Amino acid sequence: MVRSESRRIGILGGTFNPIHFGHLRVAEEVRQRFALEKLFLVPSARPPHKGETEIVAASERLLMVRKARRGNPFLRASAFECCRGGTSYSVATIKYFKKRFPGAELYFVIGWDAWCEISTWRAFPGFFGLANFIVISRSGFDSGRDDLLAPLFPFALKGEFCYETKESYRHISGCRLHFMAVTRLDISSSMVREEIAAGRSLRYLVPDRVADYILENGFYIK
Repeated sequence: MVRSESRRIGILGGTFNPIHFGHLRVAEEVRQRFALEKLFLVPSARPPHKGETEIVAASERLLMVRKARRGNPFLRASAFECCRGGTSYSVATIKYFKKRFPGAELYFVIGWDAWCEISTWRAFPGFFGLANFIVISRSGFDSGRDDLLAPLFPFALKGEFCYETKESYRHISGCRLHFMAVTRLDISSSMVREEIAAGRSLRYLVPDRVADYILENGFYIK
């Protein structure tokens, strides 16, 4: 476990349509591994890379996140992207948290799929100097194999990172890029929506409070 006297704040964004135990387990493992004081779950208002047509209102997804994180004092729900509205861009979210927690060490968490298309993100590659990045993988990808990692660094980044350990690279700003394997829970939001549409139980897929709220409001029922 990483230990430090500095304040460490994590940021995990997503559509959370809906939030499920896979999201929560990732948040807990990252929080523990990097000794984060808090990890904020940030539902997007309108994600730029998603083509989902069954996205419920941002305010409802935020409420589900708030229900899901109850009982874990390390997790928080952030309304920033929902209240900001419009298309959600990670660079704006990172800048918001830098302003909210001046002097804190920020850790921005993304999935492996997002990392593979990072060169399409707004303000790329400038935001790697704003926060540490944690790239998570559930697929068993060996982050320690340089022959796999090196070709997957976008061209614009290849001169900006240097190797530190098999799971960590240092950016020229001093921020770090970490690769972390997390527990594979074979749950996805799309699968949860399919179970709802089929009228099947959500037990052990999402927290009970979230399941009750979904069913009470008739979300995702075709």
